[in-house]
Amino acid sequence: MPPGGAPALECLEKNKAKVSAGCAKAVNAAFGGGAAAPASAAAPAAEAAPAAAPAAIVLRPLLPREELFIVRSACGADIRTLCAGVAPGGGRIIQCISNRAASLSPACKEVLAPFAAR
Repeated sequence: MPPGGAPALECLEKNKAKVSAGCAKAVNAAFGGGAAAPASAAAPAAEAAPAAAPAAIVLRPLLPREELFIVRSACGADIRTLCAGVAPGGGRIIQCISNRAASLSPACKEVLAPFAAR
């Protein structure tokens, strides 16, 4: 399997029981799950997770020019890093970054804030 991109991330997700704790934490964050908890605290952490920072940002419907603004703004680096394997079109890239709110840079979160559903 070539490194990087969605296929590699999906492979890691399927096999996360076999990877290091740090790798599993990164895979969980990439899938919008935030940080992985130690095995002994898995159940209490799962209940507390919704109270933590949101794993996804719910955006209102966007115009194509608004999507383009987001892609070309401070979110460009986040998109290249977190959504490398996502095909453009149909709002898939915007959906990808909104589902990975926990991993976004502060600058990208600031760009997305005015487009959040209220």
